[in-house]
Amino acid sequence: MMTSKKVKDMLVTQNTINAVTELIGECFKMNRHLDRLVSVLGVKFAYNQTANLVHHGIAHYYPALSDLIGEKCLERYNIPVYYAATPEGGQDYSSVIEIIKDLEKVNIEFQSMMMGCAKIAFNNNDIHIYADLLDLLEDVNKIIEQVILLSDKIDVYGDNPSFDAHIKDNFWILGENK
Repeated sequence: MMTSKKVKDMLVTQNTINAVTELIGECFKMNRHLDRLVSVLGVKFAYNQTANLVHHGIAHYYPALSDLIGEKCLERYNIPVYYAATPEGGQDYSSVIEIIKDLEKVNIEFQSMMMGCAKIAFNNNDIHIYADLLDLLEDVNKIIEQVILLSDKIDVYGDNPSFDAHIKDNFWILGENK
């Protein structure tokens, strides 16, 4: 006769649990990194509209995503979520171009990590986790589309403050509250 613990152990492999746990931690690292990024963008460079959109449309998305990942991929199988510490957020930037390029880079790195987590779930036959991760990846893909567009636009605008004046009406595709 199988005990309840053995049945739960069969629902999600340890490799997938480890990958999902790491992804959840990365969500909080992203939030910390992006919160600092938008603070520098708004305070040091006075790109307040851009900072506000990125803060509410992208940075705030990551802790909400971590909750969804934890709920869908672990807690529904009675596996508690482990929350690792986040590093300090003290990076500095010398230009708006540098900020936007970093925004693009870290979001693409996160997308890659999430796809890797989905592959781990698939390869460990945790298809139920894989399916939920793919569903959540759709929203991450929208963020990637947005950061690529911002990166392309900063290539055109350079450090011209009209970037900030034009962002909301001309090339912000997520909406104010993603």
